[in-house]
Amino acid sequence: SPPPRPPAPPPAAPKPHVRTLAAWNANSLIQRIQCNRPDLDRFLREHSPDVVFISEVRSPALGPAGCKKGDGQRRQQDKLSRASHSLASEADAIARFVREHGYRAYWSLAEYKYAGTGLLVKAACEQPHALRHSLDPDAAAATHQTEGRVILASFERFDLLGTYTPNNGGSEDAHARRRRWDEACAALLQRRGGAAAARPLVWLGDLNVAAEWGDVGPDPGWFRDKNGQGAAHADDRGQPGFTPNEQARFRSLLAAGGLVDAYRTLHPVANWATDVTWRGCAGKDGPPAAGRYYAKGMRIDYVLVDRRLAGSVVRAEVLGGGAERRGFLGSDHCPLLVELAAGEEAKEGDGSRAAEAGHARAASATGSAPHDARPLADGVGLGAGAR
Repeated sequence: SPPPRPPAPPPAAPKPHVRTLAAWNANSLIQRIQCNRPDLDRFLREHSPDVVFISEVRSPALGPAGCKKGDGQRRQQDKLSRASHSLASEADAIARFVREHGYRAYWSLAEYKYAGTGLLVKAACEQPHALRHSLDPDAAAATHQTEGRVILASFERFDLLGTYTPNNGGSEDAHARRRRWDEACAALLQRRGGAAAARPLVWLGDLNVAAEWGDVGPDPGWFRDKNGQGAAHADDRGQPGFTPNEQARFRSLLAAGGLVDAYRTLHPVANWATDVTWRGCAGKDGPPAAGRYYAKGMRIDYVLVDRRLAGSVVRAEVLGGGAERRGFLGSDHCPLLVELAAGEEAKEGDGSRAAEAGHARAASATGSAPHDARPLADGVGLGAGAR
C-alpha cells in the first residue's frame, strides 16, 4: 500500500483587519518623496497607519507611447505613467517608497499631473476584496472617475470610500460642477441604503468643505464675507469650502449616509487652532505681507464613519499645526489619523451623539448666527437641478 500522506499544513492565519486610517492631501506625492522624505518616513514609522488615503497624488496615468493631454487615448488609470524617462523615474521612486514602508498601492489617476488619488494598504493587513473607482454604481467595474478622484474599497468590516472632492471654485461653472459632485455622492449613499446599508461605510479624504462656522479661523467672518463675493447666488458666496450651500449639502450627505464625523466624536468642542487640516502659506516674501492666507486655516479633511462604527472610534488626531505648518510633511494639508477599536463594529452610541453635539456647538460658536442662520434659497440643495 502507498505510504501515508503527510498531514496538510495548518491554514495561514488571517491577516489583521484594517483599524487605523489616515487621510492626507499630498499636493504631489512625488514632490513630497523627493523634497520631504525624512518627514514622510517619520510619519509612517511613528504612526504606522494600516491605510493611507492620499488626495492630489498628481501623477499621470499610464497611457500609450507618445500620449498627450487631451488626446482622447485610453489610459490605465490604476497605473503610474512611464511615458518618459523622468516619469518612469518618478514611478520607480514612488513604488520604491511604498514598498520600503511595507504597503501595497492602489491608484486612480488623471491623464496628466492633476488630482488623482492613492490608497496605501499595509501588506501585512487584509487587502481590499473588491475595488471600484466611480461614484456611479452602474458604471463598469473598470471605470474610473475622469480625474481619478474616487477609490471605493471593500474590507472585511466595512466599505471604504476615499474621495478628493473638487473645489467649489470662483465661477458659476465651478459651483455647478461641485453641486453635481455632491449630488452624485448623495445618489451613491442613497443607492447603498443610507443608514440601513447592509455594510457600514467609512468615507475619508479631502472633502473640501469646512462643515461648521468654527471649522475655520482665526476669523470665520473673513472667510465668509471677504472672499468669493462675486457668486450670483448669495449662498454660494464665501471662501470655496465655506459657503452656506456647501455646508448645507454636506449636512445632507451625513444624514443620507447615516455618517458621523469621527474627529468630532472625540473632539466635540471646536478649536480651529488645533482642528484645521489645511493652512495657508507665508508667501514668497515671507509672513505676512505676501501670504493672504498665512496663519489662517480650514478643517476640510475628514474620516466619516457609519453610526454603527461611531462607538469604536478610539483615536482621532490632526497631526500638524501652527502657522509654520509643522507636521504637514511639506504639503498645505496635514494628515488626519483615526483609529477604530478591534472586534465587531460597535452599535450606535455615545460616539455619534458626541459628534452631533460637537457640530451643534461649532455651529453656535461666537459670531455664527448672523451667517449660518440665513435660510437657503429654493433649488440649491442636494438633488436640485440648474437654478
